[in-house]
Parts: sequence; C-alpha cells; structure tokens
Amino acid sequence: MDALTQYNGLVVAVDDNPVNLDTLLEALSGERLDLAVATDGSMAMRLIEREQPDLVLLDVMLPDIDGFEVCRRLKANPKTADTHIVFMTSLSNREHRLQGLHAGAVDYISKPFDSEELLARIRPHIAVRRMTRALREKNTSLEEEVRQRAAAEAAREALLVELMTRTDELRDAKERLERELVEKGRADEERTALHEQIIAAQRTRLLELSTPLIPITDRILVMPLIGTMDADRVAQAIETMLQGASSRGAEFVILDITGLKRVDENVASMLLVAASGLQLLGTRTVITGIRSEVARTLVHINASLQGIVTKATLQDGIAVAMQAARHRR
Repeated sequence: MDALTQYNGLVVAVDDNPVNLDTLLEALSGERLDLAVATDGSMAMRLIEREQPDLVLLDVMLPDIDGFEVCRRLKANPKTADTHIVFMTSLSNREHRLQGLHAGAVDYISKPFDSEELLARIRPHIAVRRMTRALREKNTSLEEEVRQRAAAEAAREALLVELMTRTDELRDAKERLERELVEKGRADEERTALHEQIIAAQRTRLLELSTPLIPITDRILVMPLIGTMDADRVAQAIETMLQGASSRGAEFVILDITGLKRVDENVASMLLVAASGLQLLGTRTVITGIRSEVARTLVHINASLQGIVTKATLQDGIAVAMQAARHRR
C-alpha cells in the first residue's frame, strides 16, 4: 500500500444523486479517506469553509446553484480559495470542461464513473494538497522564527549602543557581542539559503506530480502514465524521464501505461522517442501495461521495438529489470 492510502484525508462530494454518492463511497472505501457529503451548492460552501477538505468532488448540475458558480464563489472566498476542486459531469463537450477549469477547478471526471480512473485522478491532487499544507506550515514556522530573531537582534543592537557609551572597562563585553552578531548573521544566511532550497525542491516536486518518476532501487525507476496524454504532458514526461535517468545513472526505466485511457499513434511515437533518448544515456527501457489495442497501434505505425522489453503488467516489468540488474553485478 502506497503512502497516499495510509493518509486519512477528507474528501467532500457534492451531488444530489444518491446513486452517484454510493458509487463514490464504494470507490473510496479502500483509500482510508473520510467522505463528507453535500447535496446542494449552499450546503457545500458551508461544509467546505468549515471542514477545509483535501479535495472537493463537485457535480455541475445542482438543485440550487450550479457547480460552476459554487466553484467561483469558493475561489473568491479567502478561506476556501486554495481548495482543490475536481468537477464531476456528464457534460462531455469541450466548452463545459474549459468553463470548469476557468472557474478554478484543477481537473474533471466524466460520469458515469470509472473507479480506477477516479482514484488515479484524485490521488495526485490529494498529494499536492498535503504538500501545499506542509509547505505553508513550514513557511509559517520559519516566519515566526525570523520575527523572533529580528526582535532578538534589535535588542542586541540596543545593548550594543548602550555599551559603546560606557567606559573602556566594557569594551571587551562589546567586542564579544559583536562576534555573536557576526556568527548570528552567518547562521541566518545559511538558514535563508536552506529555506530557499526547500521551496525550490517543493516547486520542482509539484511540477513532476503529473508524471512522477519513482525509484524502485538505486538503478531502477518507474514512471506510471495515467489519464490522457497531450503534447505538454508528453514533453514533460520525456524531460522528467531523461533528467531522472541521467542524474541517477539508472540502468532501467519502466514506463507503465496501464493507466492511460488511450494509446494513439502520437503516444506510441512518444514511447519510442523516450526509449531512444534513454538508450543514448545507456538506460534500458521496459514498457508495461501492453494491451491488445496498444500492440495493434505499434504494429500499425511499424514501430521498431529493438532494445525495448514489453510486459503485460508492472510487476512483470519490475521482475525483469531486477533480475537483469542482479546478473550485471
């Protein structure tokens, strides 16, 4: 069980259809996530402001206020502005999806629900929410520490002024205080630098969430691809993959496409480009989650799979990579 399933987060589901709510409850039952329910927009806004959930699953069609307006009001309220909202809708046209994203949602899920897609979509958003909260708490702690140290520094400077007006007998005490101030300044600079590194690392991690590169061992990495791949996600996935393989000196990168909704010719070509780039780095590629329609697509584009290992499941791919890694030793 991964780290997300060990975390008892809160999800608020807003839907006036009991069947949909039962489906959501069943899908989330194995995730150790608490589920709160609202059946109209007004109830949802009160509940979300009070509970501050990790994620909101918001239906578009509600009996009092439509989901788009609920989303806009939540984003306009400072207490709920950073709430992560995923729309649930049977409206599949592009205009409605864009309307939801423009209102402030981070994603959408089509009805009727597919449990695997539902979980695959909400897990990254809950992880982002948790990291954002942790970063905010860390920033608050650091700001309080800076305030306390600024107050201490002001007090020391006042003491220094007083000591400088005294006789030569206090000169030694003044010099000791000056040395303390120098040491404190150096410590503050080091702390500031560390703080900036933490923020940069968090930002980098947030950018990689949609295409995470997960180390199985020091030399074996896995990149699970889920949902729908567009041009931006393809470019980001390849960049993340090549940088991760290069920096870690990876022997294997396993591309798991089990979670991809559709593997067309563009996605298949991306897999081959990624494999070629990894080969230049001396890294072998294993593609897992190969289904019959994926195989047909690869045959249709006359793809060359030389040097690429394909397996039906991620477990099989990991086993192949680990066995090959042991033989190399």
